[in-house]
Amino acid sequence: MQKMFTKILLPVSFDRNIRWSVDKTIQLANKFGCDILLLHVQVPSSIPFLSNTFFSDPLAGYYKEDWEKKVKELELHYRSKLNEGLLLSSISLIGYWPVVLKDIIITKHIDLVVIPGNNRRFSSAEMQRININKLSQQTNCPIMTITRNFNANQLQKIVVPVHDLLPVKKLTIATYVSLETNGCIYLMGGDHHTTAGDKGYLIKAYQLLNDLGKLNIQCALRENDDTANSTLAYAKDVKANLIIVNPGQESRLRGWWNKLRGKYLNQESDIPILTVAF
Repeated sequence: MQKMFTKILLPVSFDRNIRWSVDKTIQLANKFGCDILLLHVQVPSSIPFLSNTFFSDPLAGYYKEDWEKKVKELELHYRSKLNEGLLLSSISLIGYWPVVLKDIIITKHIDLVVIPGNNRRFSSAEMQRININKLSQQTNCPIMTITRNFNANQLQKIVVPVHDLLPVKKLTIATYVSLETNGCIYLMGGDHHTTAGDKGYLIKAYQLLNDLGKLNIQCALRENDDTANSTLAYAKDVKANLIIVNPGQESRLRGWWNKLRGKYLNQESDIPILTVAF
């Protein structure tokens, strides 16, 4: 099967997530044979060493060399942990995370973004504002949120919800990951429509994967109409190592309060989430 991941982008904000997130990303890169680009974005209005303190924008340039030095030191420290032949590079820019991320993903031909799972206690405020669903739709690039217990060598249980369409791109990525890790794909559909709905698409998804051969596939129907919450519950039941979802409704958590706040599956799940645009 054609190689799908070749260059990983890891945003770094020098919070308490930095060491384990770089370690996990290197593990992922070694597993799939990818280069890594570390990206730090210095927001103009924030002091580098005090994330909740603010100062005038011209001072941002004064600290730029310090940040570039820190990012370069991080690059040099971790470079030796990559497998031979793989590259680790870094870049530090002044700007705003959503804008810079979108530009770097497109211009640097990134095919996988890794972001530490949202931990409000330890994550910077600017990193928390990254809208993964919007970014994946704007760039058409898969975005993986990882957690501290993430292990690239143990992606044996991959949950893929299948509902009101045949998610070819999700299924293709799930197939690629499962072949690389010798894993099992768990297809999950809803039990609340007729066979022309979820159940029909679930069958089509199974047939599509089964035609590829050499894949371990499990299927399940869930009675819950709420896609994101039902997906998370099912993933916990099977002790999944990865959930692959589309952005939008499929990722949105239940309830008007979550909808109002824009709360998505990747913000609440302890299981790594791979968000894949259609």
